[in-house]
Amino acid sequence: MPLKLEPMTTSDSLTWTRIRVLAYTGPTNTLIHTTPPSEDTILKVAEDRQREIGRCRPNVWYLKLIDTDLSPSESDPEDNGGRTIAFGIWSLVNMDLNTKSEEEIEEPNELASMPGRTTAVESNSGQNPKVLSEATPFIPPELRVDVLNALLNPLRVAKRGIMDSKPYMMLNSLATHPDHERRGAGSMIVKWGVEKADELNIETYLNSSKIARPLYERHGFVLVEGVEFDRTVWGGEGIDWHGCMVRGRRVVGR
Repeated sequence: MPLKLEPMTTSDSLTWTRIRVLAYTGPTNTLIHTTPPSEDTILKVAEDRQREIGRCRPNVWYLKLIDTDLSPSESDPEDNGGRTIAFGIWSLVNMDLNTKSEEEIEEPNELASMPGRTTAVESNSGQNPKVLSEATPFIPPELRVDVLNALLNPLRVAKRGIMDSKPYMMLNSLATHPDHERRGAGSMIVKWGVEKADELNIETYLNSSKIARPLYERHGFVLVEGVEFDRTVWGGEGIDWHGCMVRGRRVVGR
């Protein structure tokens, strides 16, 4: 079961979106959406993702993890060399390569379209969505924007307070297909980012769910602050929790 890490291309937008839908399930995700994302929503989100990848921003890295022993899924590119089972997005913040703030990197439709289990699209013809010209980001009709903002805004405030103007690498998104969890896919994506941070001699930041926290701790991340989200305020049950985690600078070769 050899796993291979490669850059995403615009042809990966459909699989990326489908995997996010599957990976990001749970009570918070259910609360953020009035109903599960429809096929039309999934297709339109994939179009947005295709435009996003196509911008080729020098401070953002889109990664996919392929199982080369498996055949490509119906939404994978034909020349994928296997089946994509996980995706990750890393960004460089507050350094020369950075051309946008982290708020711009975390576009509302990226996080909102498929939030999920605590820290995916195919057309009828089987073809990936066409690359479209720049357009207003698609906001899924199923999305409860007020609930999403209630979840994300405290995390953004915490991040600004912790990192301020320091340069750092940030894990913006990580999603593994549920059928392929605990195979090391997420760890490979995390390892790529922390090694990049080590090359640059900077810190690394991410928001973690309770479930994912042990994975990040194995890569040297330390919990700095916990942020709670009370689902009962919005008609749900229980309290969700995310941890703001930081990995300190590590000079390569020491």
